[in-house]
Amino acid sequence: MSPLQLVALFALIGLNLAALPFLTMLLVAAVSALTGSRRTKLPAEPESRFLIVIPAHDERVGIADTVRSCRSQEYPERLFDVLVIADNCTDDTAALAEAAGAEVVVRNTPDRRTKGYALEYLIERLQESGRFDKLDALVVIDADTFASPDLLRKFDAKVREGEDWIQCYYTVANPDASWRTRLMTYAFSLVNGVAPFGLSRLGVSSPLNGNGMCFTTRGLRRVPWRAYGLVEDYEYSWIVRRAGERVAFLPDASVRATMLEKGGEAAANQRRRWEAGRKELKARLFGEVLRDRGMSPGERLVSLVELKTPPMMKLLPCLLLLACLNLNYSFASGLSGDPTAWLALGFCLLAMVAVSLYAVAPFVVFGVPWRFALTLAYVPAYAIWKLTIGAGNKPARWVRTAREPAAGQDPAGADVPASAAD
Repeated sequence: MSPLQLVALFALIGLNLAALPFLTMLLVAAVSALTGSRRTKLPAEPESRFLIVIPAHDERVGIADTVRSCRSQEYPERLFDVLVIADNCTDDTAALAEAAGAEVVVRNTPDRRTKGYALEYLIERLQESGRFDKLDALVVIDADTFASPDLLRKFDAKVREGEDWIQCYYTVANPDASWRTRLMTYAFSLVNGVAPFGLSRLGVSSPLNGNGMCFTTRGLRRVPWRAYGLVEDYEYSWIVRRAGERVAFLPDASVRATMLEKGGEAAANQRRRWEAGRKELKARLFGEVLRDRGMSPGERLVSLVELKTPPMMKLLPCLLLLACLNLNYSFASGLSGDPTAWLALGFCLLAMVAVSLYAVAPFVVFGVPWRFALTLAYVPAYAIWKLTIGAGNKPARWVRTAREPAAGQDPAGADVPASAAD
């Protein structure tokens, strides 16, 4: 073997070792999700008292529909209320929410805007009034969302099982609107469905996704809400985790949010905020988790792998490329007596099986239509778009994502320019 071939071999071995933790997690999550039951066993009669909280900043386009969706729960009306936090609004969000049947709390604090600050404000007001002690749990729903009618019934079952932190399945409300929403439906089913469902069955905490979250009041007394960044939901899930607690995943009830049908600046700003916030938070948390002696070695290892896992849009193509490199090496070596050639072939097969199982899991487990598989042809275009918008400026603060008005709706007033939200 020439020196150049030796260098190539060691490089391939290094890449395989670096990819192995992510590949293992992918395979374990896929197999666990594919072999698990999504059904939640419901108690005979519901008893938990919920407050559905909808943080809203200039959400006149969809707030009434969201309120009506939440009020239409198949749950005793005496056991839940719907409350909208009209947070630093410059439009008629509060009036529309009230007309749709929601209780409204108006908050005007321009220097402390974000969902994180809004939730903290509401929790403090509930505690001061004594209402907090009369509730069993808060459910957080985004202002562009439709909740499945059985959401509170399923949350009630989990709360009565002793769970204090719960995340339901978060997916797309308008999947057939465009190729982009079809692709997002598939991606959401992977990241918000298959991964947390599979890993939660093995005892791993689910992340919080900001939409469809449930916190019990007893849990909030132990771990108060203290998350205000660009991705406050993800940040708080790690606060809960590092406090020695676990976020449960609820796979058979959902919240469905309306996604932008097209790309453009609104989608680019949203993606920059998500990715910049997560990247910054993961970088900080990695060192903290590495030094955290309160976590068991196994839990710490899983947490470190999670924090270093790249976005799926990057990870899956990289694993497939690495599988091809291993396959090329194994056949170039002739699969003779060289053990490294057989190891390379084994890694290739392992990667192909893991990626294949993970890729089909959304169709099998969460019922994504098989015809959406054709939309995967747009993945290269979407990946290029993500690389392009990644070169933009990192958001310094939260800016509301622009909404697309519904068909036949007057677009005037449907959005407030980003400058108005600064």
